[in-house]
Amino acid sequence: MKYLIKLFPVFRKFMADRKKSKKNEEYDYKIERNGRKAVNAFIELGPTFIKLGQVLSARPDLLPKEYLKAFQDLQDNVPPDKFEYARETIEKNIGNINEKFQYFNENAISGASLGQVYLAGYNGIDAAVKVNRHNIDYVLKRDIIVIQRLLKTFKRFIDNYLYISISNVISDFSVRIYDEANYFMEAENLNRIKGNIKKYDIVVPDVLFVSKEVIILNYIKGIKITDVKLLREKNIDLKKLAFKLDITFIRMLLRNDIFHADPHPGNLAVSDDGRIILYDFGMVGKLDEETRFKLLKLYDGLITKDADTIMDSLLELNALSPAANRGIIRKGIELSIANLAGRNVNEMDISELFEIANNVIFEFPFHLPRELVLYMRMSSLLEGICKTLDPNFRFVLVLRDILYNEGMLEELYRKELNEFFSKSVISIEKGLDVLPLLKRRLEETTDITKKSDNKLPASVFLSAIFIAMILYANTRPLISFIVIIIDIIAFAYILKK
Repeated sequence: MKYLIKLFPVFRKFMADRKKSKKNEEYDYKIERNGRKAVNAFIELGPTFIKLGQVLSARPDLLPKEYLKAFQDLQDNVPPDKFEYARETIEKNIGNINEKFQYFNENAISGASLGQVYLAGYNGIDAAVKVNRHNIDYVLKRDIIVIQRLLKTFKRFIDNYLYISISNVISDFSVRIYDEANYFMEAENLNRIKGNIKKYDIVVPDVLFVSKEVIILNYIKGIKITDVKLLREKNIDLKKLAFKLDITFIRMLLRNDIFHADPHPGNLAVSDDGRIILYDFGMVGKLDEETRFKLLKLYDGLITKDADTIMDSLLELNALSPAANRGIIRKGIELSIANLAGRNVNEMDISELFEIANNVIFEFPFHLPRELVLYMRMSSLLEGICKTLDPNFRFVLVLRDILYNEGMLEELYRKELNEFFSKSVISIEKGLDVLPLLKRRLEETTDITKKSDNKLPASVFLSAIFIAMILYANTRPLISFIVIIIDIIAFAYILKK
């Protein structure tokens, strides 16, 4: 009952704000205040709701932009359990604390929704001991059942599409949240990411021990990445640090099969010599090659402000409903682009670029893939940190560096060229389907002579090319137009011959 009492006013305001935001494109600070009240309610309801709030913070298909702003500030920072609970879990998994550790500081150095971290001496090494919260599996199971029941209770007040979308989010969350509470999974994520980025001189701890409920890492002390004053005292170049931080995560996203999806300030630090330290590998994302390619195309469209490329990329990423009216979607994108009129792309933040996509996704929502959601969350968190380090930081400049200097643009164009040829072959095959009709029509209207024997096959072939390019004109108008002009000239030459 306490959940219903706490969440029903939040839900009622959310539904009203969602409708209001759809009608009014101007940013409404009153709606943002309601969003912050919702965040406070989630914090009061405990660990499961904090984690759910973090997932929702990257859902532009569900939340108005004002709520997104409020939920993006939701930090995973919760007071730790009583130490006797942690001791019980540690000794159940490792053995007697006094025998296994040279020393053990009973005051946690950090507390999160699913666990807490202690400093200890393990096998002669300063170690960070991460321990699950007491009875966390029970708490998660109980809260997820409550969330599912609340959703059914609120179903009568929600339109069918929104209900299905929220239901899908909760269904996915109900499975994935247990992975974050399983330290075997975190150890695997850590080792994969460490192997992928070791050549970039990024510091990642070593796993010294792992079980489902406890993981021990070598302790690496660092300066909190948002402690600008201390970083300056250490003579660390903040501008270079911001650039290196962002390009490290962009490389993870576009180069590797797994990326760290939770780069909030508590999970990032800097060594005295300026190297970036990564912590906490519970929340990760995984993109296949095809999705990475589609994401690159979206970047390309956002940077060039190409409405068709943005629309096609969002459709290919399943971020928009394929049943939505393409003409209306295009107008929505063009309107968002018009709001940025006169702005140099190099001066734009990623939040401004994403606002173009977010506005359209909110208006024409679809089932956003989880990995795309994690990526959007990662990007938003990173931008906040990078702008704290360097107020003049621009994501586009980092993106251009990796596209041009590291060969990603060449890979993108090569992939697009291969895709173009593949689609051309398909289009030509479709064009060939009408050849019998063209052949019969030409035979009926042309005096068949020996001279025309050579004209007929050539005419039929050029007609097939013409039809293929007409079919392909929507996706590559410039190339199609050039081929059509050449085709017409060749056809006219054959007829005169």
